[in-house]
Amino acid sequence: MASTVTAALEQQRRLVADTSHQMRNPMAALRLRVDALHTHLPASADRTYNGVTGELDRLETLLDDMLALAAAEHRAGELTVTDGTDARCDAAAVALSQHRRWEPVAHRAGITLTTDAPAPVTAACTDRELTQITDILLDNAIKYAGGPGARITLGCTAEGSHAVLTVTDDGPGLDPDELARATTRFWRSARQSGTAGTGLGLAIAEQLLSGREGRLELRAARPRGLRARALVPRAPGEDGTP
Repeated sequence: MASTVTAALEQQRRLVADTSHQMRNPMAALRLRVDALHTHLPASADRTYNGVTGELDRLETLLDDMLALAAAEHRAGELTVTDGTDARCDAAAVALSQHRRWEPVAHRAGITLTTDAPAPVTAACTDRELTQITDILLDNAIKYAGGPGARITLGCTAEGSHAVLTVTDDGPGLDPDELARATTRFWRSARQSGTAGTGLGLAIAEQLLSGREGRLELRAARPRGLRARALVPRAPGEDGTP
């Protein structure tokens, strides 16, 4: 059975890779043709041109996110039939590294990003997986925290058998109904309609976490804002278990 599942997963992986190749080529060709056409357009056509290039940007981002989601689902399925228990990383080190990477981005947006990762926390996942999850959570927080003057805190702690990476902002947050739907594919709050995004980021993070028997929790922060918690099992032996 494991062999059959592995073969099916490999077919899915190849389909994703082939789809990526077949879609990126015509997208790149279309981009080149539109860019070449721009020099021949009158100034009155700039609005239409900008609309077309904006839609191309959106399609390219959507393609990237759909492929990332497919890859995350493939990895989650793969881990159900393979032994991935030897994977481990220092979640606190990932948090500090991500702070250095994202702090300039937050600064340009007028947002203060602070990080609290006081001690090493060994998580049962790869640093690449946890980095991708953190990227998604920080990108969302910076986009939706409310702009200049907002504050975002990235934290990493050990809670029982889990390593917990937390991103908290003091933005407008989500109401209870929105919190329940936030990880649904392609869902976006009506208040976020003017912000770039595909509505797939949290779904990707959730898949990456589920592959490691972790989970994503979204809660309202107090007094306002959103708290996203990525829980990953701690590596064997790190939580007192054999």
